[in-house]
Amino acid sequence: MFLGLNARPLILLALRILFVLFWIILSSTALVSLRKRKLGETARALWAMLVVAIPILGAVAYWIVRPEKGESVE
Repeated sequence: MFLGLNARPLILLALRILFVLFWIILSSTALVSLRKRKLGETARALWAMLVVAIPILGAVAYWIVRPEKGESVE
């Protein structure tokens, strides 16, 4: 404590804000990248639902798998 101030709540608030910003940026870039890829409608919809439904893991899974541009074109 410094001069009677407890910095712990402020630090936790800052970490929460950074976490949410990280999630928004990661998910947004994944969705934009997904939109540019030539995938079938079903594959694109499933990836979009995964990225949106599972906050961090969906976007991370997309970036790990990164479906190829010509893969599963319907």
